[in-house]
Amino acid sequence: MVLKRLTTLRKSVLDIIDSSSAPLNAENIHGKLRDRPDLSSVYRSLSFLEERGLIRSVSFECETRYYFGAGKEPVHFIHCKKCHRTESFHGCFATELEESVRDDHDFTITDHVFYFIGICGDCKRKMMEELEGGKL
Repeated sequence: MVLKRLTTLRKSVLDIIDSSSAPLNAENIHGKLRDRPDLSSVYRSLSFLEERGLIRSVSFECETRYYFGAGKEPVHFIHCKKCHRTESFHGCFATELEESVRDDHDFTITDHVFYFIGICGDCKRKMMEELEGGKL
């Protein structure tokens, strides 16, 4: 059983991810750990957990991977391309699309991750202030 093979660090990383309402990157997770292991240990723990299907990850428009609990379904995110803040949102409209893809492409869909990339309200206001102030 996978849970028996969880070290204290892996269990802590899994708990942090499972208790978060938004996906977290390795640095976010590292900052929440009580015992400060080196960052490479956090990455190894994330790799272990993902390989065993306990967590999942997504990468938006950047190289940074964001991790979230495998049991959180369906998965929908908004991601700000300026500040990289990521939030989950509820409301799934993928059912009709899934049916269409399944029928049109003879494809069995087992899961999906859906996200929008844009600019959050805080970054938009900051950009407008800079524009009005002549900084842009």
